[in-house]
Order: sequence, then C-alpha cells, then structure tokens
Amino acid sequence: MAGVKAYRKAHAASLAQHVLAMESDTGVFEPRGFSFTGSEKAMPYLEAVIDLLQPLGDLKMSWGAGVSDIMYLLQEGVPVMGVDVNREKYFWYHHTSSDTIDKLDPKEFNRCVAAYAVMAYIIADMPDRLPR
Repeated sequence: MAGVKAYRKAHAASLAQHVLAMESDTGVFEPRGFSFTGSEKAMPYLEAVIDLLQPLGDLKMSWGAGVSDIMYLLQEGVPVMGVDVNREKYFWYHHTSSDTIDKLDPKEFNRCVAAYAVMAYIIADMPDRLPR
C-alpha cells in the first residue's frame, strides 16, 4: 500500500479532480465485467458502457470493487473500479516463478485489455463527469 499512500499524498490537492481510479490485479483471464465502488448515481453511466462492451462477452457491472491497491483513494472520494475476470487459474501462478506471459491465453488477454481500455477511454471522454 506504500504506492497508493504516496500517490494520495503527492496528489492530495487534485484528488477532487480525479474522475475514477481503476485497478487490474486479478490477472488477465476471461473477462467477466467490472466492479465499482462509488456513487449510485454513477451506475447508469457504467452500465451503458458495459452494454457497449457486449461484443467481448456477457460482461456485467457489479457493486463492491475489491481493489486493495487503490482503496485509499476511495477514502478521499475518488470512485474506484476493478476489472473482474475468471479467477480459476489466478493462484496457479500468482507470485511464483511460473508467473510468466506464456501462461496467458492471447484471446482472453486481448479481451481484457480491450474491455479495460474502452472503459477507461469512455469514462475519461464523457461530456459529463462521472457522478460522485
């Protein structure tokens, strides 16, 4: 948590301008959607983005982002989001010497990257700010 604490301290004056903090810390396996912690008013916006992502699979938006690395930003009012994936294989390799790129399925990896990139781009480019 040292990184997020240092980030929060270094950017304390601008945290009110942060629209959303996103984390991907559960691997890049088959994407299932995103989880979110923030204002209920933001959920319709996020569900609209999820609708756009359906070509990548049956993705869902859910409450309760389990994003430990950015939770300290939530304490400052910054909404947080995590990408949800099929975690079946996550602990097969996580933090082991076998945790290498060759274990990834390129199609799952690309779908995760696409979902994450599209979500970030649309939220950042919306004409109205994501409600807090």
